Amino acid sequence: MGLLPFSEKDSPTNSKTALGSEPNRDIPVSSASDSPTRRSGRRSLITLAILAGILVLAALGCDSDGHQSMLSSTPWTLDGANGPVAREQLLLFNVLLWTMVAVFVLVEGALLYAAIRYRRKPGDPLPPQTHGHTPLEIAWTVVPTILILGLGIWSVFVLFKLEPGEAVAQARELGKEPLRVEAVGHQWWWEFRYEDANPDVEGGELITTANEMRVPVGRPVIMTLKSDDVIHSFWIPKLAGKQDVVPTRANQMWFQADDPGMYYGQCAEFCGTAHAQMKFRVHALSDAEYQVWVDGWGDPVDLSQAENPAAAQSGQLVFLGDGQCVTCHTVGSADQVDEVGEGVQHARMQTFVAYTEWLSKPAEERLEDVRTGNEPPTAFAAPNLTDLGARTTIGAGLVDLNRETLRQWLRNPDDIKPGNRMSELAAIYQTRRDHRADLTEDQLSDLVEYLMAQK
Repeated sequence: MGLLPFSEKDSPTNSKTALGSEPNRDIPVSSASDSPTRRSGRRSLITLAILAGILVLAALGCDSDGHQSMLSSTPWTLDGANGPVAREQLLLFNVLLWTMVAVFVLVEGALLYAAIRYRRKPGDPLPPQTHGHTPLEIAWTVVPTILILGLGIWSVFVLFKLEPGEAVAQARELGKEPLRVEAVGHQWWWEFRYEDANPDVEGGELITTANEMRVPVGRPVIMTLKSDDVIHSFWIPKLAGKQDVVPTRANQMWFQADDPGMYYGQCAEFCGTAHAQMKFRVHALSDAEYQVWVDGWGDPVDLSQAENPAAAQSGQLVFLGDGQCVTCHTVGSADQVDEVGEGVQHARMQTFVAYTEWLSKPAEERLEDVRTGNEPPTAFAAPNLTDLGARTTIGAGLVDLNRETLRQWLRNPDDIKPGNRMSELAAIYQTRRDHRADLTEDQLSDLVEYLMAQK
């Protein structure tokens, strides 16, 4: 065998740095307090403290008494839900949540116990290496499998109960027909269409309203969900879970309010600038109150009975004339819908799409269109105002409806709802740099009186 290429004085057996040699005393030895193990332990404690703080903050944000909370005030109870759909969903949520909490505590508890109880101490030899514990491995495979299968099968049964057919069955058990309402998502408000607001009476009752839906207590309500622009999500936390609202597709869901009251809803899918302000409300009324609303909806409004008849009549002229409100808003009747689900609002939306496409044309082409009278109309989908005076809010649920807030909304909608389409596109807001309505204070007052008389 050949010799290694180093001299005798550099051989490992003579080198002071060889294994077993005397250590170099010039190298400082770290103290125990700055050892890597201690530093790692401090970092772990800091990480755990941060995670604990995040969990505490998240828990503080959960309020069972909030308007849009589906949580119960105490675990395992269903007092945060109203109606059969919300209760089924909350029960499933509670079982899944607390099952996962129990599994997490057991597994992490066993892990921490083993890590602390059987940790290797300095000087301990390596423990004996074993292949495993067959009965224990079978147990921790079989038990989670049974648990997951059980919860999965139960979840499937709950999904079947959320189908609209269940609403029809429950309604007919009560000797009634379900109420059917179509909700259409727009940027950024909700349109509600009742094809038959009185399902137990022949002849039907067509109603179109916006942002505030009224339903009778104790009657299943089947919702058909559509969108005229982008993806939205329909959510009434205390009555039913979220359901996507997708363009070119009609999704369905149902709910039932067992107790009278007002329930808060929200678009739960980011849909543009004013997404966070796309709210709505559901008024659950007694049968008698609901019938009064249905019977009175759309009746001709006698402006002579308004609080200020002269101002209301002048306001009607503003609505039809200088204000150009009638271009986009309907008053006094429902918005008709044809067999394929297209109607007044859909036509307005198509007009808006055509107008935005026209705006993308070169400036000289648009100028020529204006000169020749080929400029497209600027109508766009807007809420039906037939029952505006009977509503409780304005701006898709942002502020309470009264004369002062309505006046503020008409003067400059951006003050209440930044990003709304009304101030962006309506003609009377385009002539001033501050985007305020090109109306006098008297005209605004008259318009407020006319609109508040719509009930």
